[in-house]
Amino acid sequence: MDLIFVPQRGRPFMIEVWFYDTVLAIKEKIEKYQGIPVSMQTLIFKGQTLPDDADIEKCVLLNNSRVQLHIAADFFKTQPGKTEEFSPAPSTVKLLINVKTPSSKVYTLEMDANDTVLKLKERIQEIEVVPANNRLAVHLSGNELHDHQMLLDCEICEYSEIEVSLRPLPIAAPATSSGANNGGGGGGGGGSKKLRVMILTKCGKKKIPVDVNPSDNVGELRKELQKLHQRNQLPLPSDGYFFIYGQSVMDDDKSFRWHQVAQGDTIEIFNGSVTGGGS
Repeated sequence: MDLIFVPQRGRPFMIEVWFYDTVLAIKEKIEKYQGIPVSMQTLIFKGQTLPDDADIEKCVLLNNSRVQLHIAADFFKTQPGKTEEFSPAPSTVKLLINVKTPSSKVYTLEMDANDTVLKLKERIQEIEVVPANNRLAVHLSGNELHDHQMLLDCEICEYSEIEVSLRPLPIAAPATSSGANNGGGGGGGGGSKKLRVMILTKCGKKKIPVDVNPSDNVGELRKELQKLHQRNQLPLPSDGYFFIYGQSVMDDDKSFRWHQVAQGDTIEIFNGSVTGGGS
């Protein structure tokens, strides 16, 4: 998700952050991309100063929230040309990336270092046709890159080679007599092939594999996780939780197929609850 930062002098700017980031981690990103030392930053939201150890959930920061950025006066004294007002650093760090497509063609793309992996995929789809019922997966040195990550954070450098593969979307199962409602379906799915997903908790170091039916509602996953929790195989937040897939909140009333979850994909558990729906 994106946050908009409004300095006391100068133009606002936007930085992409992740659900688990602390305020300190956000300040470190501002230092990385805008050159303002962490020690000279104070972040204020809705009139309250945000403490470094608080996370996005605790601060109730949402996509496109506007955060006031107070920059210490010493910063302007040590930065020639910035004594009048702060001007955000332009996104001029360019990278030339070699992209090897599924058709074995190699293209060189110019990207901004702070572009996301999703933006890279969009550029690839401009030059390589993606067959219907498929989606792109990109890898660097054998590791899959995820849509929300910035290229700079993925340690992509000049002329890094990105491998592109196609991942088939789940095939819709034929309708059964028991039927599913609104793309949901609660238990049935007799002929559906099981889908193995990897579950990662907020504080987890290890992913836990769980088998689900593609046509099941996401809410069914809670029952499976509760069984693991009772066997002390998976810690669950005591104050409630929701699911994140591909940086989006999952709707418990929609199926895994509706969310386009594929074999081996990771679903993350995030503490708290969602208001206003997750679609």
